[in-house]
Amino acid sequence: MLESSHGRSDVIPMTEALLFDFDGLILDTESPDFQGWKEVYADYGHELTVALWAQNVGGSWLSRYNPYDHLEELLGCSIDRDAVKARYKARAREIILEQPILPGVQDYIKEAKEMGIKVGVASSSDHAWVDGNLERLGLLHEFEVVVCAEDVENIKPHPELFLTAAARLNASPARTIVLEDSPNGARAAHDAGTFCVVVPNPLTAQLPFDHGHLHLNALSDVPLAHVVALAAER
Repeated sequence: MLESSHGRSDVIPMTEALLFDFDGLILDTESPDFQGWKEVYADYGHELTVALWAQNVGGSWLSRYNPYDHLEELLGCSIDRDAVKARYKARAREIILEQPILPGVQDYIKEAKEMGIKVGVASSSDHAWVDGNLERLGLLHEFEVVVCAEDVENIKPHPELFLTAAARLNASPARTIVLEDSPNGARAAHDAGTFCVVVPNPLTAQLPFDHGHLHLNALSDVPLAHVVALAAER
């Protein structure tokens, strides 16, 4: 599906940078993360809803809801947080290791390089997580910059991650395309002044998006050249 309020342009603009989110955009880590916590909640006789968990997608639970605190509130007593963390992380990792690179990601990287567009990653997660997974997937060397939580003072929905990544690529935000899967990320891209392509993951597809110039089911829906052409028209 391709949704846009813009028509096609015969003029291909000078897009300087293409920025990828990581979690849920390059690799579906969001669904395994949710499943891991959902199973922990079930162990304690409670249900974790998509609506509640999705508040954290593209940002940090520290500023929204904390699953440890929430579970303790439901139970009315404290839990062994170290044991819960180990249980959740082991299950999530088991599922994540089975996940492929999401459709269209490698094609967009290849097309961007062929068009002379710089590529980078801007993620609210930390470097250990993002760099480690990119290395495992054989993608780390493909990106000229990887900007993560410890590189900025404010993560998404604040625009600092995208502004920092664009600056490190010597790219103007106005000539930068951002690929995002979450409302928090789309808002950050909007506030940074970039052209935002929204590609929801299975969790965020159920949420409303207030921002985003273009909405796709998958990056494989359209070639990057089409997106670049649309970005010129805004």
